[in-house]
Amino acid sequence: MNKQRNRLLGLDKIFDLIEVPGSFLEAVKRHKLTTERHSQQEIVDSYSRCARFMDDLFISPTAKWQNLFAHIVDLEPSIYHRDCLAIHELFELKTYVYHYQLLRSHAIERGLNHYDLPDLSKLFQLLDPEQGKIPSFRLSPLYSSILRDLDKERGALSQLLKHKRQEYLALARRSLDLPNLKDEFILSRSQTDLISKITDSGFFILSRESIANLIYVLADNPETHAIKADLAELKRKIETEENAVLYELSKKVQAFVADISIAVKSVKEMGWDFSLAAFARKYDCCIPLIADEIELIQARNLPLQLALEASNRNYQKQNLTFSTRANLITGPNMGGKTSILKCLAQFSELIKRAIPLPAEKVSMPLYDFVYYNHSDEGENLSSFGSEVVAFCDALKRPGRGLFLLDEFGKGTNPREGEALATAVIRYLANSIHTTVAATHFTAPAMLKEICQFQIKGIQSALDATTYEDIHQRLRYLANAMDYELISLNTQKTPPMDALKIAKILGLPQDILTLINLEDE
Repeated sequence: MNKQRNRLLGLDKIFDLIEVPGSFLEAVKRHKLTTERHSQQEIVDSYSRCARFMDDLFISPTAKWQNLFAHIVDLEPSIYHRDCLAIHELFELKTYVYHYQLLRSHAIERGLNHYDLPDLSKLFQLLDPEQGKIPSFRLSPLYSSILRDLDKERGALSQLLKHKRQEYLALARRSLDLPNLKDEFILSRSQTDLISKITDSGFFILSRESIANLIYVLADNPETHAIKADLAELKRKIETEENAVLYELSKKVQAFVADISIAVKSVKEMGWDFSLAAFARKYDCCIPLIADEIELIQARNLPLQLALEASNRNYQKQNLTFSTRANLITGPNMGGKTSILKCLAQFSELIKRAIPLPAEKVSMPLYDFVYYNHSDEGENLSSFGSEVVAFCDALKRPGRGLFLLDEFGKGTNPREGEALATAVIRYLANSIHTTVAATHFTAPAMLKEICQFQIKGIQSALDATTYEDIHQRLRYLANAMDYELISLNTQKTPPMDALKIAKILGLPQDILTLINLEDE
């Protein structure tokens, strides 16, 4: 689905509500949301895993899981097939395994043993020869007796070099009669006599300089110079041995690559399942049943609900039962018909991604695609032209679709638009697709073969003239509107509440009087 359609249906807002702990799972989320599942068994399995996480979150705080997942980093298992790994790659691997083992232990403790989580403790031991049980890695001398001996020799030479330089510094202090000299110091260019004395002595060399200052460091004498040469040779030997150790260590790591791959894949699934479960618990979502009928109990258009509640307005949940063939909804303007259609579109698209649904209970088929007739106008096309082109394209799509028609045909003259909407609904009623259409036209409402529903709407006379502010009038109208969808046993012309609503919204009485005179 493209971004524009996600915004139109409110899916982008729902996706934003799915919070994931850590940048690693952000990448997993992006992949999951752009991948539509096509296998019903995949969806059922994903929902089953999510449901078990939801059960756990009833009794287990989310903070523990969030902290564990937040420390998991992305890892590419394929690089560990290489013959010689770099130290930073082993560092990343050990860090991953350290946090993975903590996550694995918690999952086992919580009884979530349906994930394939191989035990990588032996790999961690391999990367932790000093048994420090910390996530950081270093190429320990314990990996090789040669490396251990070379490391000891380097330590001894370094100490000797330090001692000899201290001796040489003491000699410099005595010779120059400057007892407070350090092995590095700064002189101002104005100290010309001292600069000459230091330079001529040979004990110090100019290290660097600026416009105002000169910086000197202790020079090497033949003894310290020889020690440094020995250290340089020793460094070369250590690097050679370290490369040999890395080669051997890499070969041992290769034996774990299959388990590493399984672990990485399982953690991705577990992290996403946790994120969906946390979303479901936070927003009272359910695991739907994929079935032949359409039944939604206490369903919510979640973005609309949150927007209304943010402005201290109530949201009315819906109980919806539709035919899997053709359905028609009539009702007043602002009565919630569009919200119902968008809710159906949201649920159908969320099911394809195995995302819990904001409802108490849901049964729905798994549709191959969803068509909703509101979109941006195409290039060189009117809104009506874009609607027709998009509808024709949808008819060519393979599989079974959910067609959601919101005032189809309203972009042209009313007579032709009504005839077109009626023909489209009749055509779809005899197809394999499911159709839910909302309309103000009378002719579609007279079709006998269509299941018909009506928004209850405004049930009593209203007077909002005491409210001058438009926002107060809108709140008054929303409180007066009953958004419940009722099933009609017989065909019924769409209700005519437009004048009532226009009056509430401030249409001048002089205009309303003219309309009444014309109706008479």
